[in-house]
Amino acid sequence: MPFANAYADATRAASYAELAFPGTYHLAFRDLPGLLGRPFAGALALDFGCGAGRSTRFLKTLGFDTEGVDLSEAMLSQARQRDPQGTYLQVPDGDLSLLATARYDRILSAFTFDNVRAESKASLFHHLARLLRPGGRLLNLVSSEDLYRLEWASFSTAPFPANRTARSGDPVFTVMKDVPDARPVEDICCPEAEFLELYRAAGLRRVHAHLPLGLPSEPFAWIHETTIAPWRIDVLEALPSKQPAALGRVSGLFTGAC
Repeated sequence: MPFANAYADATRAASYAELAFPGTYHLAFRDLPGLLGRPFAGALALDFGCGAGRSTRFLKTLGFDTEGVDLSEAMLSQARQRDPQGTYLQVPDGDLSLLATARYDRILSAFTFDNVRAESKASLFHHLARLLRPGGRLLNLVSSEDLYRLEWASFSTAPFPANRTARSGDPVFTVMKDVPDARPVEDICCPEAEFLELYRAAGLRRVHAHLPLGLPSEPFAWIHETTIAPWRIDVLEALPSKQPAALGRVSGLFTGAC
């Protein structure tokens, strides 16, 4: 059966759009400010796979000028309702050729590569590397392999025992506890070693891998979060030989509002 992006569904998009930063999701975003660094004047960020705009709005609160792109019009519609002044662009089939090279100081990809087809990952990382300004950083926030094998404050994987033996490219499933839509979410298994090879091939170097753990003092009913990280945040930079010369700042490139 062909893979279908769950978030292209209008009902799923509306449900997901109601999320803030509950439970296990709190750990995905809690440490991002330190990993992104303090924005400087005019620092421009790209939210790749912005979905309903939660992560885009998060980057804005940190002080980054932020633009979001996504392939799902259903998700972008939700984002625009919540942030009418935002700048967003739909990229059909993940085509990033519409974006100018060497433009972004920071790129955040929050959960996007969890459900990108295996055959598309390599070209997307290649394009993202070219979008970075010299000295820029790409933060790739992905589900750890353990996320699909254990129980969590915000997710259940118990109904899907096949997750435990999934190999690269296999579908893996979760049920989200924090949204009304309880239909299984289908992701694609991609082990850490495969991500590292994809980075290398795209001219990216991982400078840090962050594994956020829950703290007993936090107001959530942690299950495995205090001892096993549900997420991994890879901090990446483009190798100098792979990065084009910086271009002047482009204005008015995108239309539409989030």
